[in-house]
Amino acid sequence: MPEKFTSDDLKKFIKFGITGGINTVIDFVVYTVLITLFSVNLYAAQVVGYACGTLNSYIVNRSWTFRSKSKFFSRELIKFIVVNLITLAISLVAMYFLQQWFMGINKIVLKLPVVAVTIVVNFVLSKLWVFRG
Repeated sequence: MPEKFTSDDLKKFIKFGITGGINTVIDFVVYTVLITLFSVNLYAAQVVGYACGTLNSYIVNRSWTFRSKSKFFSRELIKFIVVNLITLAISLVAMYFLQQWFMGINKIVLKLPVVAVTIVVNFVLSKLWVFRG
């Protein structure tokens, strides 16, 4: 039976959103620098930018959002990596389809709807599986 979402979950979601905003800034800055200054491939830039945001995400979400008591290098970290690999895959597939559907779309603008979709997926999987309890 699925868990119910409580007011504590709302607080966690808000903290997760704040952390996600910071992660998104890190991701966008790295992605934009790679695309504009170094002409890196769209998907490679996405992977590197996402990885930078993900590292920050783990550190902040485990200590502030979900107040995890487990060690830094733990089963929780493995789960976190799995969730973020799934989310990264979703983002790459979404980028591919958006690029196909909206030919010529700015590569920076292309990233915006991708972030909107992946933050929801990431929160649900983080709450229900990674930082459970």
